[in-house]
Amino acid sequence: MKFTPDGGKVEVRIRREGDQAVLAVADTGAGISAADRERIFERFFRTAAATQQAVQGTGLGLTITKAIVEAHHGTIAVDSDERRGSTFTVRLPLSRPG
Repeated sequence: MKFTPDGGKVEVRIRREGDQAVLAVADTGAGISAADRERIFERFFRTAAATQQAVQGTGLGLTITKAIVEAHHGTIAVDSDERRGSTFTVRLPLSRPG
């Protein structure tokens, strides 16, 4: 939410796809450059836009989120381009593997 300007939109969707729950969080914010997308899940990484705009944060939120998702045998991905917003998609199994 902190990367979506006033008047923007954040949408949360959840659906079932086969044996997975799929959670998508999409915003109409600033988006993420291709170079930053490659590093977005690294500890303490902050995008150039976050640094320039003095957006508060430590660069741990997505790292922690990824660790939790993977601990539940899931995946997280981002689809984003600058000035287009971002969509983060989490896929979790509906039953325990094995």
